[in-house]
Amino acid sequence: MVISESILFALVLLSALAHAVWNAVVKHSTEGFLQLAMIRSVGLLVGAALATQLPLPGKNALAFLIGGAFFQYLYFFLLSQSYRALDYGTAYPVARGVTPLMVATAALLFLDESLAPLQITGILLVTCGIFALIMKELRVSGPGILYSLGTGIAITGYTIIGAAGVRSVANPLSYVAWLEILSGGGVILAVLFTRPLKGLAFARANFVRSSLSGVLATGGFGIALWATSMMPVAAVAATREVSILFASVISVFLLNERFSPRRIFASLIIFCGIGTLAFA
Repeated sequence: MVISESILFALVLLSALAHAVWNAVVKHSTEGFLQLAMIRSVGLLVGAALATQLPLPGKNALAFLIGGAFFQYLYFFLLSQSYRALDYGTAYPVARGVTPLMVATAALLFLDESLAPLQITGILLVTCGIFALIMKELRVSGPGILYSLGTGIAITGYTIIGAAGVRSVANPLSYVAWLEILSGGGVILAVLFTRPLKGLAFARANFVRSSLSGVLATGGFGIALWATSMMPVAAVAATREVSILFASVISVFLLNERFSPRRIFASLIIFCGIGTLAFA
């Protein structure tokens, strides 16, 4: 199946929007970890449904699945901790902002993935724009920033391992399905062992919101991971970090935060970077 790069970019941008929305839901939930567990339960169900219709990923993918699940567990833990310590407008940009260059570097070192000059230019523009957005946030003191930076490292880990994983199998969706099963299953087990009654009560009270958020999270992540089987992983990661712009819009129009001239300027830089990536 041949898909044009313009369509791929549009799908990754939709993935970025989905990511910003479900993260806002987790941040503003009274029980962030239980909300996250509900969202991941949707991924578990979708993964299980897909797995019954697809061939097994194969032995070559086993190490990637285990590694990818580990970094996702780390991501879930650090994300929930950063949202406890910081507000959404700070934690989300810092966590996502540090990843494009880290992913590009890791892809070069571990995937032997070279980039065209225009792609490098686009990634650098996106990175500069993101850092222009988060420079003020980086001056916030406390462990919350460390949790957010750690979240960015975890994102880099599961992005690189996921890209290697989908490229190691004949059917990328098979890898995505089993990763959803492993990552979702681990989070659900953690709730069952620690807070089963509270988790059940939360699920009943927040079923609709959690289900819709789970669809966004699962679909968005699946699209991004699938896209890395056809595009340079650094380009996918940089494009997906446009979710920071969506998060800024959410913070302004839903959380009544001020959209400063600095943010407008940074947004223009990011859009220039995305445009450069699209035409690279």
